[in-house]
Amino acid sequence: MDDFDNFMDTKDKSHLAYQKLREEKAAAISKLQEKINIEEKIKAGAELMLQVSETSQKGDTIERSKVEQRIEEANKKISQLIKKIEFFKNLPDHKEEEQPKKPRRIDHKEIQAQVEECLSNLENDSLEPYQQLDTLNRLIGVCRLVGDIRIFVHIKTLLNSLRYTVVSKTKEVRANTFRLLRYLVYDKNIIMAMLAFNYDMYINRSLVRDLKFEIERTQALKLVRKFIDTPKGVKLIPQSIVYVLISIIEQVDDKLRPLCMETLNELAIRNVKLVASCGGIKIIFTAMVEGPMYLTEMNMLTVIYLLDTEKTRNYIKPEVDLEIIISTFIDVYSKANHSEEQLQLCSNAILALFKSWTGMTYLCFQEKRVVKIIIETLRISRSEARKTLLQLIFDLFQIKVPKWFNDLLKSKKKNIDMNTLIAKKKEEKINEEKKLCLINHYHAILLLVFKESGLFEALLEVSKDEQPAVSYKAIILIDELLMLCNKLLPSRHILQVCALPSLFKSASDFSDEVLRHTAIDTLSYFNNIKTNKAKSITAQQMDEIEKKDKIILYKINENKGRTQRQIENVKIIMGYNIDEMHFKNLINDTQVLTDKDFTKWNWNIIQDLIKGPLMNHKRLEETIKTTKFIKRIISFYRPLSHQFSDILKKKNVKNYVEIGCELITNLVAMSEGIRFLSENKFLQQISECLLQLDPFSGITDQNQQIFSKERMEMTLTSEYFTFIGILSKTPDGIKLLEKFKIFHALYCITELRNGREDLIRTIVTSLDYNINSHSRIILSKIMTSTYKHTRLFATDYLQYLFRSGVNDFWDWGIRYLSIQLYDPAIEVSKKAVLILDEACNNPKNLESLVKLRPNLEHLGENANILLFRFLSSTLGFQYLSDFGFVEREMDDWFEIKNENYVMKIELILERAFNTFTSKNRPPDVSDAMEEESLSSEILPHFYGELTKTPQGCSLLERKGHFKHFVEYIKAYSKKNIISTNKILKLKAVLWAVGHIGSTKNGVSFLIEDGIINTIIKLAENSTILSIKGTCFFVLGLIANTSKGCIILKEYGWETPFLPYNKIVNYCVPLDTSRFLKIPKWEFYGSIINNEFLYDINIQKKLYDDIELKILKNIGSLCNHILSNASSKALSKIKMEKPEYFTSVKLFVGVYIIMSTYHYRITARRFIYDLFEGVTFSREAILEIEEYLKNSLNNSSGKTNDNSQVAQSYQDLDLTKMDQNDRNNKAASLISTYSVENNNVVTKQVLKPQHVQIGFNV
Repeated sequence: MDDFDNFMDTKDKSHLAYQKLREEKAAAISKLQEKINIEEKIKAGAELMLQVSETSQKGDTIERSKVEQRIEEANKKISQLIKKIEFFKNLPDHKEEEQPKKPRRIDHKEIQAQVEECLSNLENDSLEPYQQLDTLNRLIGVCRLVGDIRIFVHIKTLLNSLRYTVVSKTKEVRANTFRLLRYLVYDKNIIMAMLAFNYDMYINRSLVRDLKFEIERTQALKLVRKFIDTPKGVKLIPQSIVYVLISIIEQVDDKLRPLCMETLNELAIRNVKLVASCGGIKIIFTAMVEGPMYLTEMNMLTVIYLLDTEKTRNYIKPEVDLEIIISTFIDVYSKANHSEEQLQLCSNAILALFKSWTGMTYLCFQEKRVVKIIIETLRISRSEARKTLLQLIFDLFQIKVPKWFNDLLKSKKKNIDMNTLIAKKKEEKINEEKKLCLINHYHAILLLVFKESGLFEALLEVSKDEQPAVSYKAIILIDELLMLCNKLLPSRHILQVCALPSLFKSASDFSDEVLRHTAIDTLSYFNNIKTNKAKSITAQQMDEIEKKDKIILYKINENKGRTQRQIENVKIIMGYNIDEMHFKNLINDTQVLTDKDFTKWNWNIIQDLIKGPLMNHKRLEETIKTTKFIKRIISFYRPLSHQFSDILKKKNVKNYVEIGCELITNLVAMSEGIRFLSENKFLQQISECLLQLDPFSGITDQNQQIFSKERMEMTLTSEYFTFIGILSKTPDGIKLLEKFKIFHALYCITELRNGREDLIRTIVTSLDYNINSHSRIILSKIMTSTYKHTRLFATDYLQYLFRSGVNDFWDWGIRYLSIQLYDPAIEVSKKAVLILDEACNNPKNLESLVKLRPNLEHLGENANILLFRFLSSTLGFQYLSDFGFVEREMDDWFEIKNENYVMKIELILERAFNTFTSKNRPPDVSDAMEEESLSSEILPHFYGELTKTPQGCSLLERKGHFKHFVEYIKAYSKKNIISTNKILKLKAVLWAVGHIGSTKNGVSFLIEDGIINTIIKLAENSTILSIKGTCFFVLGLIANTSKGCIILKEYGWETPFLPYNKIVNYCVPLDTSRFLKIPKWEFYGSIINNEFLYDINIQKKLYDDIELKILKNIGSLCNHILSNASSKALSKIKMEKPEYFTSVKLFVGVYIIMSTYHYRITARRFIYDLFEGVTFSREAILEIEEYLKNSLNNSSGKTNDNSQVAQSYQDLDLTKMDQNDRNNKAASLISTYSVENNNVVTKQVLKPQHVQIGFNV
């Protein structure tokens, strides 16, 4: 909303705020009174403390200064609160003028009189500026009140009157006139009328003004944007306005540059012919590499849109415009030194193109010319450009630079050798991130393109760079790309890449020792990393091993390396074999029996004993019976002993927790240990401390709570829940927890109303759920808590339990999740849907869920992902068919949901690429499913799930939907599609066919109808680049079955080789040049092909010699070579004969030239400053109109196709050219060339493509 709108809405907003304040008066006073009572109690308590301290025989027992300060603070707060109460009390309870007003009834006679009065005022030249402002504001108020002012006044009359205020000497009057004009734009006819009255001249004049006129310029630009937003209004935008927008964009420091850039992008999308005719396409390309970043993002999206279809691609110059983007890297050896910011902007632009299918295909046409240029630039560039290009490739393939590498560069270590690199790489954890399979498919074709363009050879050259930051980064990149090749490319490409012939040649070249040693080090790096990865196991595999291992491993040990675990296993074996004397000596060496101070104990020996000899049940039993060793250690862990429970959380205290876990595990594993725990006060004290949290237990002591929030955060108190979790892993441990009522205490904690979410989270994550016991009941209670965040956390933890392989999840876990489907919080129910969707990959879980027959209607669209899972099983299909879901949903997908799926999957791809997605964008709950689907699988499709069962295939054949899809694809594979709706429809049909072909049952449909070959031809020959991309992904879906892979191989598409006959849903063409091609197109953006030209004669007889000289110099100002001399000549003429620059006739001629050619903003301002003496009186405005009408004439052999304008405005003699795509253009769309005589001056516009015959002299 602009400044004027804010001013007019102030009263309404203040009225609503006051009314709301009055309504809440009583509640506000009550709350303030409660706060006063609290402060008075605090004050009274502090005063009592002072009195007690004064009468005490021991003297002062408190710090008097702090207590007195607290009393003073209480007095201040009480005073402030009393003032607020007085303020609320003074508010009137009843005020007639403040009562809600009834809707105002429109008095047509009153408004008619008001409008007539305003029109009369506008005709009065003697009005002061403030009176004109008031008149304009009144008219704006009428427009906002009645909506359409045309019922009170003829629009032509109003527009005629406003011509005199739009040229007022006061900028506020001009700004308000543009604002009123914006309110008058109801449809395209109004725009036509405005242009017929030459308002575009006044818009241009205002936009060109300097920064002191920001309000006026802003309102003029808003009027232009209103033209664009009006239906069919974009077709009426004058060329002269586009030239002015371009001039502003070229001025980097102009405040309106971003808005003008946005406006130009909208025009390019809605009317690309107009923007191209003014050279705006080149401006969009140039702005991408000039920045700032937000303009690069906006311009890149426009370029991708224009490149997609042949209709808009014809306005982009092949090769020429594209080289603007890569120019910064190409010019690295030129005299111009590009900054790091410019290199980054250029990199971002290239990255954005590569991360869209349209852009990638465009970069690969003409035998991958641009890709080869980028790789060659990487080979020969200077270091800064190399660093940027290397990071570009990392980002392109979504490879993360290791954190240790950046830390290594920041360290003070001067020499970084290959051994350091290998050591750091070995330490790095192997975390295989799951990516959307469509992204892997896209990376496969991208990797193939770069491989064929010589990327690996170039990276080997870069690895010889003198700077370690560059060379070693290139080596890391080669290693990561080799891994991608092994994963994504067919075997023949893997053999070519892994051969690395140039590297082996350098390693065996004894003529250059330095080069040979560098190559050997590089090969050593690859060999070491390969060996390390072969020996390593992923985190997921480690979890599976730990579940099957009889020896319990704790979360403390999860980060331990393989070597450390081997050493510990050796210690355990050796511990079993020590003799009795050695064992007793170790007991004595611990100092446990001789000293009760735990800080003097040797905890390393204690840990070796518990992890070694004391794992022997017989030896542990003897130790319990004959010594106090175990008793004293357990006493250390008692909560009320304030030893273990008071230790602060630090890095060096993990041993205490680990020893406690091992000791409890050993004790629970034997009968004597269970008896010992049942007789010891350890568990009894834990139970009592937990019951302190229950206000109804009778043992509440707020000052001595062991499990207070502060202690849970700061000390090892939270680890008592870890001990409880260990006990919950065995039946005997569960009996102990029941005996000491610890489960009862946990039940009480789950029912607390004091918001102890920290306790709830700790309980949920500590308990073991493999045994059907109280743990599962406690989890179910927490999942139905009154707090939403608690329920969401517990539901989320179920996903962890499922992934960790907890026992019988198909039974109790699925049941718990099905209950969460009915949760009142939408976040919880959506999370439950996502977890169930993942769990239903296991047929046993899916069968269990179907048997529960959950009602999902209340979830709406969110339940589809789960209902589609039901379709994939026979039992689920029957369940959904019983209440008519299948056929109803099938009809919906056939009609509209297929197209909705296209928009969803393309949005998911955009977010997965994460090119221009804002990092600060807050997560949206409605996007939860799409975000979750980025992990690994494709968003489920109805037809794909339907064909997983024989019943679904029968239904598909009976309905005839697949036959319709096949006919649609074959029909449009033979002709070009122009309509956006038809493109969307074709994509929807292709995705449906692809998902049908991704199943073993559905691929038979595709083979019978021979549609696979049609899709391949469409992928190779389509002129719409986004259709090529859709076909590419659809072929990947078809490759999900063995039959599909065989058919694709017959047609020249191959799939990667994976062990164990594993099928992946992506494939690549044998010959990328057949696929990544764009038919050559003819460039229509030249001014020679301009459809917006008008024939305007600037006749010699109308001007004298001085005026012709001025016109000639004005025309030369658009040429940067002649502009300096012309500006001096014009300044000289103005000094000698200033009267020429007050001529209306000459001003019109100059305006015609400025509307035809490209001028920089400084040149335009200079021209307007020359003619600042022109007085825009009523007579001058009419004279301007007459000169413009006389300057327009019809060309021979051209007919007038503007009957609508002529009929609406018969008194305006508008003569225009006949062009089909240029209907209803206004008279001020001006471009100029002359045909009167042979004395012609060639005009060279700043942009090379804009060469045209000049005006006559």
